[in-house]
Amino acid sequence: MSLPREERMRRGRSVRLHVIVALFSLLVLIAVNAIFTSHYPWWLWVLMVWMPLIAAHTAWSMGLFDRNKEGS
Repeated sequence: MSLPREERMRRGRSVRLHVIVALFSLLVLIAVNAIFTSHYPWWLWVLMVWMPLIAAHTAWSMGLFDRNKEGS
């Protein structure tokens, strides 16, 4: 099943926005971590939780979770 061009573009933009928000958030968290608790890198926990979400969002944008509406 192939997605229409407009839908692919919309989904791609939403994934790019998700990645940009994640990167900027992580930059802020890394800076906060460096200032207050530099001996323990707790921002890695946020990274470990966010990366699978971005991977799933990317898979959705590629249409991997879409059901085949032709046939069954």
